[in-house]
Amino acid sequence: MSAPKYSAQRRAQSRRREDQERDRLFELSLDMLCVCGFDGVFRQINPAFERVLGYTNRELTTRPFLEFVIDEDQESSRERFRSCLSGGTVVTFENRFRHADGSSRWLEWNATPDMAGKVIYAAARDITDRRRAETEYARLASIVESSHDAIIGMSLGGVIATWNAAAEGMFGYRAAEAQDKPMSLLIPPGHADHLPQHLDQIRRGGRISHYETIRRTKGGTIINVALTLSPVHDAMGNVTGASLIARDITDRKLADKQRIELLQQLQHALARSKRLTGTIHYCSVCKRVQSGETGHWIDVERYIDDFSDANPIPALCPDHQPPE
Repeated sequence: MSAPKYSAQRRAQSRRREDQERDRLFELSLDMLCVCGFDGVFRQINPAFERVLGYTNRELTTRPFLEFVIDEDQESSRERFRSCLSGGTVVTFENRFRHADGSSRWLEWNATPDMAGKVIYAAARDITDRRRAETEYARLASIVESSHDAIIGMSLGGVIATWNAAAEGMFGYRAAEAQDKPMSLLIPPGHADHLPQHLDQIRRGGRISHYETIRRTKGGTIINVALTLSPVHDAMGNVTGASLIARDITDRKLADKQRIELLQQLQHALARSKRLTGTIHYCSVCKRVQSGETGHWIDVERYIDDFSDANPIPALCPDHQPPE
């Protein structure tokens, strides 16, 4: 065999090996890889397309890809496709494809055209879970910011990480002033700090509910608060931090104190009203007492019961003891 012919065979074998290796990577990739014609129809797709979208290879390679894009994303997807047809590249473009079960999947695309071959090489990644997580995070963040209770996120070492608007109003510190500061910032000097014990409980997955204590604002005012602490878990279920909800109960505590004081005053007034004072008219013969309210003559036992807290107990004095 001549040298040129042998060299050509070697090159052909090398290309076949490269094609096989490329096809193997194409088939094994977790990302969605494809070759799309300038007519908008996929020429080749890897198995990830079927896994993510639920359609067969034949369904996906015999219809324009725009038929799988949901209505809301049609126009933006068409614009990116036109850009590729003009020689432009697409980087991190996001749109939604309709799944075979009727739901939708968020895909993030990178694409580059081959103008000579009139095809577009593209790779897509399913980011549905990420977008759902972002949406849920935004929803929760909105709830936290609109809450009337102070909601504070902290590390397991007690360092403040997040601080909502209600916390600013309650404690007087702006978020930028409180973040990365220890929670001891809010504990009055000389007051027992039970936070380390509470965080130990949080590390074990426990929860502290409605713990009443006092805290100090930026201006030095002492307020009564009810605290609830809960563990924060990561995707693997590990405790990575703690969330604290604080409610200002200063007004409630003051109302409770005033209510107790009023009750004590009423009890004192009632006790005073039961005392026997002034003049008492009684019969020197039958020893009955005249009621100042009705004018009726009543037994002394009943009079004592009506107008005092004393408990009358019948007995005989020495002069009336029976002879032995």
